[in-house]
Amino acid sequence: MNGDDDLDDPLVEANEVVGEDTLKLGRKTYVLRPGFHAVKAIEKTLGLSLVEMSRMGNLGQLNMDQLGTIAAHFIRAGAAEGDAVAARVHPDRVAELIYEAGIPHVMARLTLLLIDAASGGRTASGERKPVAETAES
Repeated sequence: MNGDDDLDDPLVEANEVVGEDTLKLGRKTYVLRPGFHAVKAIEKTLGLSLVEMSRMGNLGQLNMDQLGTIAAHFIRAGAAEGDAVAARVHPDRVAELIYEAGIPHVMARLTLLLIDAASGGRTASGERKPVAETAES
């Protein structure tokens, strides 16, 4: 697979209103969207539950294949309409880019998204739920 097309970076901006996050890999910034269907596909592919992946990430125990798979599914889910590169990212190529970007940084970012999804902080479409406001007594 020629990875050069994975490195072209049109200006990508996360929509913070719906809780999208970004991850810069190579010269491209990808939008990550931890929606229900993406998480379900990751669980099926890796044979791990969302909670197991969250725990493994907290312990620094996600391997390169797992990181590539998680990131690739979140990237595909966050792909803008017409963004063919993001829509067809391959976990192996993403894992290579993660290796080059620095594993601890990427693992921390993905782990936060996994924990957010596992703890009810996301809608099924992957949008961040607003933080509940508490009234002062």
